[in-house]
Amino acid sequence: MEIINAVLAAIGKVVGLIVLLGAFFTGTISVTAPPPAQQVATDSTSSPQATTAASPQATTSVAKPEEKNGLASPARPARDALDEENRGPFSPPVLSSPVSSVPTKSQEQINDETRAALVNVLCTPTVGISGISGSGVIVDSRGVILTNAHIGQYFLLRDYKINNNITCVVRVGSPAQERYTATLLYLPPSWIAANALQLKSSQATGTGENDYAFLLITGRTDPAAALPSSFDKIEMDRGYADIGELMLLAAYPAGFLGGETVQKNLYISSAIAYVTQLFTFKGDKNVDLFSIGGTVVSQGGSSGGAVVRLRDGKLAGIITTSTTAASTENRDLRAVSLAHIDDSLAAHGQSGIVGLLVGDLAAKVAAFNTTVAPGLTAALEAALKGN
Repeated sequence: MEIINAVLAAIGKVVGLIVLLGAFFTGTISVTAPPPAQQVATDSTSSPQATTAASPQATTSVAKPEEKNGLASPARPARDALDEENRGPFSPPVLSSPVSSVPTKSQEQINDETRAALVNVLCTPTVGISGISGSGVIVDSRGVILTNAHIGQYFLLRDYKINNNITCVVRVGSPAQERYTATLLYLPPSWIAANALQLKSSQATGTGENDYAFLLITGRTDPAAALPSSFDKIEMDRGYADIGELMLLAAYPAGFLGGETVQKNLYISSAIAYVTQLFTFKGDKNVDLFSIGGTVVSQGGSSGGAVVRLRDGKLAGIITTSTTAASTENRDLRAVSLAHIDDSLAAHGQSGIVGLLVGDLAAKVAAFNTTVAPGLTAALEAALKGN
């Protein structure tokens, strides 16, 4: 996609717009926040141009989906698209850019491949804090999971109040079954600095900026079982999303489920949606966040879920926020783009996604958890204690 030559003026103050998606065991939290400062918009032709937002209130443009063959089919778009250790050999991931609009795989194949790489991250505490259920997607065959920072932060709180207070497991399948243990590979310190206080809030806020984390699968929940030599993964694509582009959404939504159901009968949901809006955090030409309308996936627990391009089956982003609404079809789901994650990692000295994932991952996990994680844990614990 050709990014606009000029960006919009700041949208301004908006209250009660965006929802962080995370299903908490004590109940689903409804949380609000202003949108990114600026919106990247395109007109109804293939040549985008800058326009001033008519209203600060963003609304979803995708109607309630119809169920068909296990996938939710999209409604029409708002505007026409034209009108631990190194396990085995490894090649660094390639972050490709889109080169063709002709589908290379069937929807069924993309759905199957996405579900095979999807995981549920379940963190259960003993005392002092609510648990959380979120989604993630394996992006490296050595067992690297991409999820949200607001999920990954629970790995930093394992010993909050008492040793081994919080247990986080990686579950797979549908229904989700405990399979793996994992540890933090990377979580941006800037996200903790900006959002640590949200842990205590029943109305947590956020825009999705820097809301990502990488986990590395390090063991099995069954100690006697061996790790696979290779994990199913989704190839990443940092190319910018475009208005009207079709995406497959897949996650473990749990917003309407009780705690016992989340733990015993949590299923994957898939839906097809159009990209309806584009956003930038820095006021530049980058597409950092994009809207994907309202579907069955638009509920708590879908955070970290996969947003995959239907034309090639590549990961374009992960689910992070949503507008507030009583029903899923009226919520405007937002995804943070792979481009934003790649640029953020570079800005944090990690040389982008490729730089983070190349080399000895076990050594990088050890370095992060020795030198960076203790400070992040201290910030979160101080926030929880009200300091």
